[in-house]
Amino acid sequence: MTQLLGMSFDASAAPSIRLAHASPGQDAEQTTGWGFAWYPSDELAAAVVKDPIPSGETPMTRVLRDWDRFRSTIFVCHIRGAAKRVTQEDTHPFCRSYAGRDWLLAHNGDLAPARLGELALGDNPVFEPVGRTDSELAFCWLLTRIREQGYRTLAAVGWERLRGWLGELARLGGANLLLSDGQDLVAYRDPRGFGSLHTMRRRPPHAATCLENAIVQLDLGDPMDATRTAVLFATTPLSDEHWEPLACGQMLVARRGAIVWRSDAATEFTPRVRGPRSASFPLEKRVLEISHSTVYRYAQPVERSSHVLRLQPLFDERQRVMEYALEVAPAETAWAFIDVFGNRAHQLEFVSPYPELRVTCRSRVMLLKAPSLGQRSSRTTMPLVWMPWQRQMMNPYLLPPELPESQLRELDRYAMSFARRQDNDLVAILDDINETIAREFSYVTNSTNLETTPFDVYVSRRGVCQDFANLFVCLARLLGIPARYRVGYIFTGGDYANKVQSDASHAWVEVYLPHHGWRGYDPTNACVADLNHVRVACGRNFRDATPTSGTIYKGGGGETLWVDVRVTEVSPVG
Repeated sequence: MTQLLGMSFDASAAPSIRLAHASPGQDAEQTTGWGFAWYPSDELAAAVVKDPIPSGETPMTRVLRDWDRFRSTIFVCHIRGAAKRVTQEDTHPFCRSYAGRDWLLAHNGDLAPARLGELALGDNPVFEPVGRTDSELAFCWLLTRIREQGYRTLAAVGWERLRGWLGELARLGGANLLLSDGQDLVAYRDPRGFGSLHTMRRRPPHAATCLENAIVQLDLGDPMDATRTAVLFATTPLSDEHWEPLACGQMLVARRGAIVWRSDAATEFTPRVRGPRSASFPLEKRVLEISHSTVYRYAQPVERSSHVLRLQPLFDERQRVMEYALEVAPAETAWAFIDVFGNRAHQLEFVSPYPELRVTCRSRVMLLKAPSLGQRSSRTTMPLVWMPWQRQMMNPYLLPPELPESQLRELDRYAMSFARRQDNDLVAILDDINETIAREFSYVTNSTNLETTPFDVYVSRRGVCQDFANLFVCLARLLGIPARYRVGYIFTGGDYANKVQSDASHAWVEVYLPHHGWRGYDPTNACVADLNHVRVACGRNFRDATPTSGTIYKGGGGETLWVDVRVTEVSPVG
């Protein structure tokens, strides 16, 4: 039985592979011949290792098992039973060079010999088979068509057009295919149901790292790969986990550990929060009313303390503060000021004893819809180039948090996976980060604390809104995109039934986009900050923007905190 195995990782990985082999006296049909190909160090040149008819443990199979030096984001593998001798040139995967990159193909199936003449390569073919297999001929025919049309990558061909070409091959016989150009990994299922092909996306943290079927064992347990996300394709599932069978004629495209296109157009993503009209926002503006109450109770009276409040919503061209009232009990010395980040703040000084501190603010805010980023005059790509004076102004928002170098390197690899997956398109990268965090990181209350780092969140894949914002900020800064932490409120619906993150202050991210200014992204809810988000305070991190902070100089003892936030729509406007 032929086994196709394809792997697409979000960053370089080194899976360990063991093959099943015939024991002495077994039928030759059980002997496994194989070929493995990958792109070392994210290069576009492929490395291919083949062993047509191995017998038991060999130096070649030990390479597969212990190839931690051969790291890649894409692997294309073909394993077959060989009843007769198969030559090196007839062993999959096949590799050809074109357009400054190596292309790979592995095929499970047989094309009808009588119809192979339909695969015309021209009078002076650029690509010609070295061996005698129908698979290599089909590969040369496909590359010939790609070259004649002037395309230089699989993505440039267009996924529907490529699927049509693979369908033409499938009409000549059985065709389950894996195809790669070093950037994308394409899996295609035979339209008439020959054989099978399955897929699964594995995300950390991984409960099990060893996957196997009767033909191959795949170990993803390398310590350096513990945080890798992978899309796997296999003829036969390698575990008891949920493997999705590809439908007849279905084509999937994987890039950097994610499915970026599928012919059935299904989506695996659903935002956590959907307020009324949140998908398209036909409204141009909205009026929201916010009530925010905070009560501190102390075991012993506080005799002296100092506090800073950042509770007044921002007033600018997209957010108009219509009303604002702040009440503090007990009443003491207070004054307003603008902090270094432009936040409206209040300083409180208490010199008389008090057992309880109650802070209540009420706001009415009109939100105006932001211009669409789709109105860009041109595509903005990475890396961004900042003038020296711009970098000096943005420097606080370009420095990642101070973490061990090994952790920052791992986070940098994760950040770069988004850039590579989106072909360095700035807005597409930010959208991808925003949606990926919402889709793949679990919102778990009380799972983190103020000392939780972005790396902790990256490894555990769980947290709350401030953790997801911190991670997004870190990834953006590692990519050279200025990012800041934003605190405010989120509106989740008038009936208050869906109130994820709406019963407390909410946190999201703002990034500075060339020619657009600061734009908000909410990685908790996979949306941009628009008519659902009320902006209050911002800073380099949560400490710069915390709604209430203070220092008790004398007294207090133990402390309990109670917070209540309500966000309601006053009336839909225009």
